[in-house]
Amino acid sequence: MRLHAMMTGACLAALMLTGAPAAAQSLEDGFRNPPKEARPRFRWWWPGGAVNDAELEREIGVIDAAGFGGAEIQALAPNFATLTPDEKARVNDYAEPAFFGHVRAAAKAAAARGLTLDYTLGSAWPSGGGFAIPPEKAFVELTMARTQVTGGTGAPVKLVMPTRTKRLGALSMFDARVKDPRVADWPARMDAQARIVAVVAMRGTAPQLKTDTSTMMGVELSPWKDVIASGALDTASAVVLTDKLRTDGTLDWQAPAGTWQVFVFKQYASNMGVLGSAGQGPQLILDHMDPAAFAAHAARVGDPLGTKPIGIRSTFVDSLELMQDLPWGRQFLTEFRKRRGYDLTHYLPLTLQPGWMQAWSEHFSPPYFEAGDATAERVRADYRRTVSDLMFDGFIKPYVAWNHAHGLQAKFQAHGGAIDIVRGYGIVDIPETEDLVHEGDPYFMRFARSGADLYGHWIVSAESLVWKDRPYDVTPDELRRRADLIFAGGVNSMILHGHDYRLTDGAWPGWHAFQPSPFALGFSTMFTESNPIWAGVPTLARYLGRMQSVLQQGQPVVPLAYFYGQTGYYVGIEDGGAGKQAAEKAFIAGGYDFDRINPDAIADARVERRQLVARGGARYPALVLPPIAGIRAETAEAIARFAKAGLPVIFTDRTPDRDEGLADAIRRDRRVKTAIAATLKAGGRVLPLGGIVPALRTARVPANLTFTAGDVADVVYVQRRVGDRTVTFVHNLADSPRDAGMVLPGARGVSRWNAMDGSIAPVAVEPGGAGVRIALPLAGGESALLVADPATGPRDVIPRVAVERIALPASGWTFGAAGHSGRQPFSSTIDAITLGDWRSIDGLSSFSGTGTYRRRMQVEPGWLSGGKPRIILDLGVVHDMATVSVNGRALQPVITAPFRVDITDAVRAGSNDLAIAIANTPQNAMIDPKLAGYKMLKPVPAGLVGPVTVEIRR
Repeated sequence: MRLHAMMTGACLAALMLTGAPAAAQSLEDGFRNPPKEARPRFRWWWPGGAVNDAELEREIGVIDAAGFGGAEIQALAPNFATLTPDEKARVNDYAEPAFFGHVRAAAKAAAARGLTLDYTLGSAWPSGGGFAIPPEKAFVELTMARTQVTGGTGAPVKLVMPTRTKRLGALSMFDARVKDPRVADWPARMDAQARIVAVVAMRGTAPQLKTDTSTMMGVELSPWKDVIASGALDTASAVVLTDKLRTDGTLDWQAPAGTWQVFVFKQYASNMGVLGSAGQGPQLILDHMDPAAFAAHAARVGDPLGTKPIGIRSTFVDSLELMQDLPWGRQFLTEFRKRRGYDLTHYLPLTLQPGWMQAWSEHFSPPYFEAGDATAERVRADYRRTVSDLMFDGFIKPYVAWNHAHGLQAKFQAHGGAIDIVRGYGIVDIPETEDLVHEGDPYFMRFARSGADLYGHWIVSAESLVWKDRPYDVTPDELRRRADLIFAGGVNSMILHGHDYRLTDGAWPGWHAFQPSPFALGFSTMFTESNPIWAGVPTLARYLGRMQSVLQQGQPVVPLAYFYGQTGYYVGIEDGGAGKQAAEKAFIAGGYDFDRINPDAIADARVERRQLVARGGARYPALVLPPIAGIRAETAEAIARFAKAGLPVIFTDRTPDRDEGLADAIRRDRRVKTAIAATLKAGGRVLPLGGIVPALRTARVPANLTFTAGDVADVVYVQRRVGDRTVTFVHNLADSPRDAGMVLPGARGVSRWNAMDGSIAPVAVEPGGAGVRIALPLAGGESALLVADPATGPRDVIPRVAVERIALPASGWTFGAAGHSGRQPFSSTIDAITLGDWRSIDGLSSFSGTGTYRRRMQVEPGWLSGGKPRIILDLGVVHDMATVSVNGRALQPVITAPFRVDITDAVRAGSNDLAIAIANTPQNAMIDPKLAGYKMLKPVPAGLVGPVTVEIRR
């Protein structure tokens, strides 16, 4: 693959691929009837190559009919699935000619319906696998062993030698593919990747370590133990002894007097393969610092698609999650010297900080060693920056270039890797975040939006609606609430996780890619036709489509650029592990949304009319920096230029006082101090966190809004400007009610758009400040989509009130159930049932399916006359969704609280037939005390609990 040729013209290709959406519809039309390109998408789990075209085409039809705009193909090994002999034989046809034929068939079927597909560039994750990635192209790691030596004794030094961390096994004996004669020499070639990188000795003390190790499901994630107290090293005493190490581990060196720490650093091919991958050959993870490894991978899994493949929008790479003792590359020391200007060898012991970008378990720990001054912090910054640079040069940039050369967009999850996360999101065409992190974190998700805003992309995607250990019990109400949280994190395009291909096995509920196993409970959500709550999925899709249609229009309104200079990200990386996200929460509560801006974006930014303008066109009225000691001299000098041009600049608590790196530190530190002094002279300020929002208000930096209530800590929002109108989406994260009343600046008339039914209604407003004040009480988990239009004036809004409530009897309902119990088909009728949880009703405790309640309901003639009354059926407590039918007319399913249905247009005076069909999740029918994994599932509420009430509103 000629990667240099791919790079040529990449900028032009990016301009063609990432332009803004065509505004063919008005905002209202797109909201009421979202175009297909604005719809949500599924992650589409394929059992490797064990698919057939007829079923793929059928499922494309199902996806379209359910209201989705396409899907993301993710082919992986269907572990613990029941397969026919033919399916077993074809699972590993992944990346073979027959597999690409299936991809083309699915893409053609999608294109015929106006849908598009994304294609994961590789089976499962991380990237790699197959004969294309032999040991010489597999990723490597650096590990360390330490020996404490008392000098001056003349005794020989026998060193502890590093060993390879065990993990899951890159060449597992349980994988039949490693027994292929063509790879008989691969174990030896993997061992040949091991080499001693350095032996370094320094005077100093050992760290005090915790005793527990980092494991997950029995897998050793890292050999490092968290640090109680860092050791101290005298870097001036460092001596490199690599050539003094004998093959038996003895060091041919006499330690001078004192206590010495002697380190052996060894490179290994990491003992971790691609997780759950399908395909021929062993499944080694590719070296993400080697562009030749990416080229070999792309030639195997991507090139057969051809150029501009019909029906395929993009290729996708999931979060990196590279499991290494220390991130490393075969040419790392050479590249480090070239990029950072000094030899890292002497300082290698300072690089180790447990938890930093440790796949599956990122967290804060103090580093193993400090150096008594800023040297260790400088070295770690240089090391991490080099790791990031090599990952961009070896994997991310070639990946983007490959896509553009093939007429495709690049969709990428930048989190989970040791890279500049903002740049990682920004360099691709479709940045993608996810909600699995901390069960949905709207502040973390803003990193993806930041990359989009700074680098000029209009789609912010998210792998969405994922819960760990809950494969079968996530309810539609939870799905809607989580979706709103994701939107409030800056996302405007969701990939729902996920839709499972239907295998031949007819046992209910069919294959789920993350079903329980002897090792783990799995993940949600099973968006398939066999799930009883599928009946509510089209309603959910319409809701998401309406929201996305609006949130993909116009430009985001983000007043603050909040500096981020770290490599990688986890909650707590900026505050010593506290994870409070205090600044982010203070800004949002104070009415100021923010993007995280990185040094790369600052380098290309400029100031116009006292606003910071990024290369992608985003405009920020103010720049805020967190409390940091080190910053690149070039970044500090750019900030000084911004301040001189009139941009408000605020430092939190302190100013940086040095360069972040080690090379030429005296001169570069001086540059930083000079630049910071110039910034302060030009009007930059140093303020405590609590003083920043008031200072922004005093400086008349425009805010998104002003909350009028005190406790808004759980209220989050995003805002966009569409023409002259301002769209504000507000979400209450809490389970309890919040007062989200606010003043919207520059507004006159405000309307509230209901994405669940497509209705638009005016909101009562009153003058307030430079805008209008609105009352906005939000129930727990409730959201509001508000559109402010300066061209419309305030309108009188007379809310309907309930003038009469009639409770329907809790008993006396007829009932019919159809579904499954204990995973077996089940049906039942009950002549008279009382509303309540199915778990307490004989025969229904292990039921999953649809239970329909029926009774006659009397409607008085007066209910329907005078003042256009509305008749609302309030269902009370519902587990988990309801479809109400009146006189045989089925109304839109109700999938989220409050479970209320407007039945006005379906009822008639007199007697009416009322049917309430309740569908619950599969959970209760999946519990099996004799089956590993499934015996860990717990019963969950189910059924219609009520009370059911009729309200007449006028």
